[in-house]
Amino acid sequence: TNNEEGSLMIVTLLLTGRATPYLHNGVVNVGDENTYAIPQYGILSRCTIGLLLWDNDSTQPPVVTSRQPGSRLKTPNYPIWITSCCGHYGVAFNRNPELLRNYHAESRFDLNYYSCSGHNVFMTIDNRVYNEQATGMLERQATTETMTTGGGRRDDEAGGGGGDNTDLLVREELTMNTPLQRLIHTKWEEAHIRFNVQPSMLSYLFCTTP
Repeated sequence: TNNEEGSLMIVTLLLTGRATPYLHNGVVNVGDENTYAIPQYGILSRCTIGLLLWDNDSTQPPVVTSRQPGSRLKTPNYPIWITSCCGHYGVAFNRNPELLRNYHAESRFDLNYYSCSGHNVFMTIDNRVYNEQATGMLERQATTETMTTGGGRRDDEAGGGGGDNTDLLVREELTMNTPLQRLIHTKWEEAHIRFNVQPSMLSYLFCTTP
C-alpha cells in the first residue's frame, strides 16, 4: 500500500541517505519489448545498518520478489537491523561487531530484539548442522510417543521425566511459525531459534494493528 511504501522510503532514507521503495541490490530495469525499460533504483551499496522484513503476505511469490530486502540490507556492515514484522517496527542486534565477518561466530550467537512498544525478546540463533537438530527432534518425538503408548508402568519407570520432554515439545511447537521466527528466517533460513520468553509473548507482540 502507499502507507507501507512511504514507511519503507523513510527507512531506506535513514539507512542509505536516499529514499527508495525498492529493496533489491543495485538497479533493475523493468520493461518489455513494447515499452521503454524503466530503472528501479534499489540499494546501491552495503549498508552500515540492515533491514529485515516479513509480513502476512510474504507467502505470495510476487511479494517475496518485490518486498524482500537484498543482501546489502540483510548483511550489513554491523549486526544491527531495523525490522518490520507484520507492519510493526523494531530493532534486532548482536553485541559483537565482527559477527557478520566471522563464519564461526555466526554459527551460534545471541540476538536481542526490541519492539517499538518497549518489549524485549532475547533469543539464540543456532546455524550449526541442521540435520543433527532434526534428528534430535525426531528422537524426542519417538520417545514421547513410546512413553504415551507404553502404559502406566513405563511412566513410573521414567520417574516423571516424560512430562519434561512433553513440555519441551509443546514449547517448541508454540514458538514455531510465529511472526518473529519467520522474520529471523528471512536472514538465517535453516537456523534453530531458541526464545528466552514465554510463547504467548511471541504471539502478543504482533497481534495488534500497527
